Amino acid sequence: MSQYNLKNEVDLNNQNLDGISPRLASALEKLHTAIDQLKQNKDLSESMLKDTADMKGEIEKLNNENIGLLHKLEDLKQKNSKLKDANQEVESRISNMIRTYRNFLR
Repeated sequence: MSQYNLKNEVDLNNQNLDGISPRLASALEKLHTAIDQLKQNKDLSESMLKDTADMKGEIEKLNNENIGLLHKLEDLKQKNSKLKDANQEVESRISNMIRTYRNFLR
């Protein structure tokens, strides 16, 4: 709103409505109510825009963390696979040693 409109609004709020028609008084009351609601909506909208910007930053941060965790998970999967292979090799060697020892005892 321009400064002129705000000044007129204040003047209308301070104006005595006794001398005007009831319909006009009712219309002015509704107009003031609508203006107040618009101001509240504007404040709420600005607050929501700020919250949205904050949330966007948080989401970006969480996505970056998620990507990092996915890389770590992939690394752990590879290490797990290598450990599995190593365990199989150890198990195979132990089985061969037991078999060789049994054959030797016969």
